[in-house]
Amino acid sequence: MMRKRVLITVLLWVMVMTGCSPSGGDRGQTGEDSPANPETENTGMGNAGTTYIDQGSGESGGESQEEPRAVRPAKEEVLAMRELALEGMSEEEIKRLAENIKVANHQMESAYLYDSVFEKLEDKESLYWNYFDEKGEIQVGWEYEGSYQEMKAIMDKENLSKEEFDVKYGTPVMVYNRFDAGNFMELMEEMKVLVHNEKLKEDLQQLIDETSLAAENHEMEHVSNIYKILHDMDYYLLRYGPEDAGQYVQDTSTIAKYYGVLSVYE
Repeated sequence: MMRKRVLITVLLWVMVMTGCSPSGGDRGQTGEDSPANPETENTGMGNAGTTYIDQGSGESGGESQEEPRAVRPAKEEVLAMRELALEGMSEEEIKRLAENIKVANHQMESAYLYDSVFEKLEDKESLYWNYFDEKGEIQVGWEYEGSYQEMKAIMDKENLSKEEFDVKYGTPVMVYNRFDAGNFMELMEEMKVLVHNEKLKEDLQQLIDETSLAAENHEMEHVSNIYKILHDMDYYLLRYGPEDAGQYVQDTSTIAKYYGVLSVYE
């Protein structure tokens, strides 16, 4: 029988801020039809890849730990606010902003739905933080060429912690990370220059500030805040999610959420 490959730490966070990957807004697992946009920036943290999960983790994707607290705006309100927020921008600038926010939102949404990213980032030492911190070759996990049962047997026999087993028997999983948190912040700065509405500028600045804090402090709360801003900005400002994105998915519960975090609605 072939020996099963186990990744002790989850291999690859398809992270967030690929905001700007050349593949556009492909949503993958959710099935949303989101064709590539050649004008989307080639900027972001992390690259798409295969995710392997330690058989003993017991972790799975799920809903965000914090439920929305705001009343979701109606379509008419979203359209009116969009017109106000984007006033003075050219069609090309609007398209560029909307596409970058959409791709970043989809990548973050995928990470939390399918990779339990918020749970993993509660550990400030998690290798997932390397996507924020480093460029080039980065370590994102450990792998062991054996079954999970064999791994556990060795840990019990030698009285090893998981971390000790990683170092002694594991092989670092390395990937090439072309962009880090700084690149996403630079992109949002570029988007902010295109915007004339002061409240929308505030929302983009908040994305920049939360990304900076996440990278500096390794606190999951800031990553959660990034997600909520991207979610509301994509689904309840630059698009109307229940209609524009909801037609492509069977479960619209995530799209239907509204966190009420945007300054433009204050």
